[in-house]
Amino acid sequence: MKRLADKTILIGAGKGGVGKSTLTLNLAVALAAKNLRVGILDADLYGPSLPIMTGLRNLSPPQVPDGIVSPFLKFGISLISLGFFMEEARSIVWRGPMLHAMLDKLICQVQWPPLDYLFVDLPPGTGDAPLSLSKLLKIDGSLVVTTPQEVAFLDVAKATHAFSLLQVPVLGLVENMVGFPFGESRGKIFSERLTIPFLGSIPLNSKISTSGDSGIPFAFSETNEQVFASLADKLHDQYCEQKGN
Repeated sequence: MKRLADKTILIGAGKGGVGKSTLTLNLAVALAAKNLRVGILDADLYGPSLPIMTGLRNLSPPQVPDGIVSPFLKFGISLISLGFFMEEARSIVWRGPMLHAMLDKLICQVQWPPLDYLFVDLPPGTGDAPLSLSKLLKIDGSLVVTTPQEVAFLDVAKATHAFSLLQVPVLGLVENMVGFPFGESRGKIFSERLTIPFLGSIPLNSKISTSGDSGIPFAFSETNEQVFASLADKLHDQYCEQKGN
């Protein structure tokens, strides 16, 4: 297994559509604003959204010798995604070994710089991707993302159980899209049912969602942004507490 960062954290949800990639990107930007070295590996091989959300659509990462590539550096974070290596409209129909081989390339054939944090944005589900990553990477923890609905919680419960089977500590739960029409916050209740820390809620905000289409993360464009900055502080504190630092 390879270690790419001091702290490698998987970000999962068990289901799609809860804003997992938006959280990953904005949390990374918020930590980078605190002078931490942060990277993102977009491991959502079936629907990589990082190129669009960072304004790097239809671009290829810089080449270095021996078939190695460098991650893009933008908004203070190092970025790599399968989306940089495939046609945007092309679907992926892969069995587990093929997915494992591609993840291995994104880890071993990328010239990652020294990092304090590496966030791995997982695809929906609890199958091949987290299993492969647990064999390829030294993983220090995970975050789970939910919306206020019970159906989202059920998938998060499955993701949390999957992480426990892989012996990946769950550092906390983040609740996204709180407010009409998704409902009032239930994140603290969900975290208590899962016996994991509750890191906070992100209110439903059209500026956060539109920032993904514009290619400029909300945490980067908004002055004095506090939502993701607060989550970044709590995540760092939670990680240090679990590590006993």
